[in-house]
Amino acid sequence: MSRSERRIDRFVEDLLTSRRPRRFHASPEELSAMRAAIRLRAARPGADVPDPTFVDRLGRRLRREMGARAPRPALSRRRLLVAAAGAAVAGGVAGIGGERLAGRPGAGGAARTGRRELVPAGATWRPVVAIEEVADGEAVRFSTDAVEGFVIRRSGQYQAMSAVCTHLGCVLQQADAGHLQCPCHRTAFGLDGEVLSHQLPQAPPALPQLRTRVRDGQVEVLTA
Repeated sequence: MSRSERRIDRFVEDLLTSRRPRRFHASPEELSAMRAAIRLRAARPGADVPDPTFVDRLGRRLRREMGARAPRPALSRRRLLVAAAGAAVAGGVAGIGGERLAGRPGAGGAARTGRRELVPAGATWRPVVAIEEVADGEAVRFSTDAVEGFVIRRSGQYQAMSAVCTHLGCVLQQADAGHLQCPCHRTAFGLDGEVLSHQLPQAPPALPQLRTRVRDGQVEVLTA
């Protein structure tokens, strides 16, 4: 593993364990991978809920401060969650989710199918490629403000999915034999988003899907 891969891997590990990532001078390629990792972290179920450790720490602090003024009943966990969310809104804290490429899961849709569905905050239907530009059995890359993705045509049907590897967040490249290759490690995904091969201790998740439709000769994706 190269020095760059180690730094990105450490950055991802810090994200997943809710630690403050360590600073380093990142190259443009590393910055791209880091942004993608942040967006994928935001897409995880429950990413928009306050961290339990933070809630417990906030509760202890509030009880100390309130106890010094007047005895009051202890705050319940639910009330602390509501208070924490309200404080974020009042302070104008939008969080990372507004800018993240991966967006966040749609309202339960992905959970029912076993595949995550990416629906970024403020998503609207956006044309990303003309239908004649996508040959059957091929994938065409597209980019929006919130998503790096592929549009795939299979048996005359169009679908879209994330172009970001679910391991370290590197942007996938289209390879021969109808698969998508991660440039950061030896992992390949099929045009259905499922993992075809990898050399990792555990297979990464399948690529999240994006809502897709065809309108006026354009493939449209629900994204920001």
